[in-house]
Amino acid sequence: MNAQRAFGPFGLYTLKQNEIGVKLTLGKFSGIVGPGLGFAMPGFQKVYKTLSSLQTIDLPDQQIVLSGNISVTISGNLNFRVADPHRALLNVSNYGHSMGQLALTTISDVLGTKTIEEVRTAKARIADEIEEEIEGKAAEWGLSDIDIRLTDAQMDESLLRAMMRETEAEKEASAIRIKAEADRHVATLFSDAAKTLAASPGAMTLRVMQTLSDVSNDKSTVVLPIPIDLLNALGGNGIHLGGAGAAAPSAQLVPLADLVMRENGEIIATCPTCEAAYNVAEILGSAEYDDDPDTPGQQVKCQSCGGLFTLPSIKMEQS
Repeated sequence: MNAQRAFGPFGLYTLKQNEIGVKLTLGKFSGIVGPGLGFAMPGFQKVYKTLSSLQTIDLPDQQIVLSGNISVTISGNLNFRVADPHRALLNVSNYGHSMGQLALTTISDVLGTKTIEEVRTAKARIADEIEEEIEGKAAEWGLSDIDIRLTDAQMDESLLRAMMRETEAEKEASAIRIKAEADRHVATLFSDAAKTLAASPGAMTLRVMQTLSDVSNDKSTVVLPIPIDLLNALGGNGIHLGGAGAAAPSAQLVPLADLVMRENGEIIATCPTCEAAYNVAEILGSAEYDDDPDTPGQQVKCQSCGGLFTLPSIKMEQS
């Protein structure tokens, strides 16, 4: 038993304020003794004392297999107090050792049903569950104020890295989900704004003017204001801007004929499609061969293939 004998001269003994004991008469329990000066008949009575204050036991590291076959090393401490020295000193041979072993087995039994996430995040709740299991047996041994503290849970290094990667992946997935929800919300706001502007031409005009005001703050940008009414009067479908001689967007591109001068001085135009030959002197300026007189150059329609080709403007001078 966790006890020391209290004795002194002439049968007198003294117990400190944080001590409590039992008195045995001829080996039989005869009462509980408290702090202060006491007397025991030499040869007939003995007094054994123990601490009545809170006692702490450091629990050794214990390797436990959790639910999911994950192995962790658990350490902690156990606090208790002797409430009944009769039971603590006489019913248990060594209550400190017995409490330590009871705590280790109870921790192993309780944690064996828990997952690694519960061990990491709910130590206090698990400790309360372990205390409930221990308190019933501790009361039979005269002990009270049971308090269990799980101080550390160490895992294998490879398992710890795997859990860190899993946590990182979960956080990244959560960030992507939040961003997607934000984008969807913004898209909804833009859609509602577009419908509102489309339903109110005046609001669209104000928005355009605000945009021009924002752009004009940049001194490197030149803003040319054009009245919106003028744009609407021009058709609203867009304005084609171009220099002199710019062709309409729908104009057809006609290939240019190849010109060859023969030794006798004749200039021959060759159709790019079928290579039919024409004497330029015969077709130049002829309304019969000019398919589009309004277009610069002469648009010649080939008599062989029916295709069009352009004959450049050529002046024929006669000597």
